[in-house]
Amino acid sequence: MRTKLNLAASLIAGLLFGFSANAQKTVIKKEALPANAQTFLKTHFGSKKPSYVLEDKEILSTEYKVQFDNKLEIEFDKKGNWKEVDGKEAKIPASIIPKKIASYVKTNFSKEKITKIEIGTYGYETKLTNGLELKFNLKGDFTKIDK
Repeated sequence: MRTKLNLAASLIAGLLFGFSANAQKTVIKKEALPANAQTFLKTHFGSKKPSYVLEDKEILSTEYKVQFDNKLEIEFDKKGNWKEVDGKEAKIPASIIPKKIASYVKTNFSKEKITKIEIGTYGYETKLTNGLELKFNLKGDFTKIDK
């Protein structure tokens, strides 16, 4: 029985290593991003040029990461939809933040700025300059504070 468990664990580890070994990060031009990502960058960052654009290809998925000189990073999914905007402790552009979330933060944390926003299956997660993490549902309604 023990050898079967060891064999199964070895197979799983081998498969996981194999999948991760096939991951490939490549520097690409901004123009090679999916159209949605290009539109997002043009809308919220105008003519600012990124310091780099990465395409991260794995067996089952592709993601893109764009970084600007101020260290602000944006992650996109394979279709070019933004997943995360991280200002690395600096304020992110207000135009990215859904109005309902921006209003909640302005009303309840008037001295704070949003430094990171992430969208997931169940909603948004934001990080404020004071370190608090706020969660919102997909409609932008506040759900909880997470620290």
